Amino acid sequence: MNQRAIIDVVCKSGMENLAGEIGALLGQELICADIQLDLTTKETLFNNLERQKTALTRMVVEGDQEGDCYLLNRISSAAILAGTLIMLPEDVIEENAQSEKLDGELEDAFGEVANIIAGVFTQAFVDKYAKNLRFIKKTVEELIPTKIDSASDAPFAPGNYYVACCNMSVGDKDLGPLEFVVPAAIFELEETPVEAPATETAEEKQQQPEVEATPQTEPTPEPEPVAETSEPAPEPEVAPPAAKPSFADAKKLTDVVFNATIGQLGEEVGALLGQPLTCDDIQLVMTSKADFFSNHCIEKSILTHLEVTGDREGLGFMLVQLPDAVVLGGTLIMLPEDQIAEQKSNGQFDGDVEDAYGEIANIISGSLTQVFLDRHPKQIRFIKTEAETVVPTKIDPASDQPFPEGNYYLASFAIQMEGHDLHRILLIFPGEIFDLENEQATADPAAQAQATTTATTETATAPATASEETNEPAPGEWGGPPATETATESTSAASAETSSSNEKTTAAAATSQTAAEPSGSPIVLLISDQKTDADPFVEILSSDEYECKVSTSQDEIKELFQQHKVLGIFLIMAQVGEKGFASAIKLQSAGRPLPPIIFAGPEWTRSAVLRAVKYGAKDILIMPASGDEIQDKATRHFKKAS
Repeated sequence: MNQRAIIDVVCKSGMENLAGEIGALLGQELICADIQLDLTTKETLFNNLERQKTALTRMVVEGDQEGDCYLLNRISSAAILAGTLIMLPEDVIEENAQSEKLDGELEDAFGEVANIIAGVFTQAFVDKYAKNLRFIKKTVEELIPTKIDSASDAPFAPGNYYVACCNMSVGDKDLGPLEFVVPAAIFELEETPVEAPATETAEEKQQQPEVEATPQTEPTPEPEPVAETSEPAPEPEVAPPAAKPSFADAKKLTDVVFNATIGQLGEEVGALLGQPLTCDDIQLVMTSKADFFSNHCIEKSILTHLEVTGDREGLGFMLVQLPDAVVLGGTLIMLPEDQIAEQKSNGQFDGDVEDAYGEIANIISGSLTQVFLDRHPKQIRFIKTEAETVVPTKIDPASDQPFPEGNYYLASFAIQMEGHDLHRILLIFPGEIFDLENEQATADPAAQAQATTTATTETATAPATASEETNEPAPGEWGGPPATETATESTSAASAETSSSNEKTTAAAATSQTAAEPSGSPIVLLISDQKTDADPFVEILSSDEYECKVSTSQDEIKELFQQHKVLGIFLIMAQVGEKGFASAIKLQSAGRPLPPIIFAGPEWTRSAVLRAVKYGAKDILIMPASGDEIQDKATRHFKKAS
């Protein structure tokens, strides 16, 4: 397959994935149709005088090739996407689209959409392209096509460009074309495109591939021998099983990746907890099962299974001392400090605290996945599955429980959070997953520890220097380190593997649920810590023949799900903030499919709306709300029981 064909396959894959990813962010179905892949010039790209006022998103390319690339779409369409994301009323969205207004919160919201697009194309190239390319969104600006001088360097220099284009629509709204524009040199496409007449850009786009293909097929009917010469191409594929990296090289690479992961875990988990969390004193060593449970893990711990998939398969583990797991889980669901201290001293790890700690383990597995996809040559993913409690003094080294004897790679680091005395998190994986074979299995532990301390220092500083030189994006930007404030995104980002794990949990819950259907009457669940806030909802919904149940954020709700079919949930907040979002996390960790959730509260900001969406909001209700508004939300999202 030639280079152009490879790039076409990768970019088409990215375009096909856009609809699902952007639609998930918006909470609405998005359609991307009429995909076109073209090699053109700046002059041809902008020779259509009917091109509307445009939103130009500047992006950078990093990895094996470096440079700038761009997204182009109508500024009116950008306003519609942004307004939909922050849940503006339809009339306001329409007004912004007609006035071609994209500023303030709209510009920020569209930046989130552009982040998703950058991430989708980054993932497409990670999955399907031999070289490492990342696309990172930078800035958004307005572009007036009629003012563009094709000979100038604005908005980008003349030259050859590869353009992947599709036509977007949401519902009955035609959003027009989205164009992903990349300098041809970045994709190693050196051909000079055929120039098109100024009036026939669209037609030329469809004819151009034929113009390029004809010279190759017309000269003589010799392409058939060429097809045969393409068969020897598999020979290079037989060669790749060539030399494995040396133990030292594989260890150094693995150390670099884990240093990068641990370096950002403090931000990731701290953002989820709403408190600063520091990760330091990183130690990266080879160990055995006997050594691990004699010298590294000697206290009662929660052992979480991390399934390894992709180019390598296996099973790794994360271990956290039980009191630390109680503190982390309790902090996430905002338990009072005295309750955390009591459960910690009693060794009580169950219920909501256990579920919340599982969310933290999901974040850690998602961060591991993201950094390995970004930095490791192999495609390796980590999925959090089950968890169990282990007591090291009761483990038989000769047994296969909780894992067999062998050579293991251990990444451990201290965690610190204000007000709590915490210990270390231990990540342990079979050595072969990272090409770390037997060579140092019997190495002297003292010498190995000294060697790893030196390697850790070197690798810890190396990524930081590289980051400075390449202007690595801030947490939250696609193609760069995973998000902080919106750590559970991962959307976006960060979290493709996390969502995969959640889907498994949800599927299992759904299976068990069908086996035992709730016998109680269908209800609408109202979660509110102030009864007076919930009373108007009860009155309006009851008059509309909904049965309501009111719970506080501290109540155990699993029994309600077991007893009743929950048609929908209103999460009512006296103030939009961490306490309300903690209730949302508690719902998400219930381990079952959830009905539509409507977040109700006063004084919504853009960032609060985005967080609510990420925590499962189907819609937002601004309080105080009228009876008609409450009824409208329920009618729109909750289905009455038949």
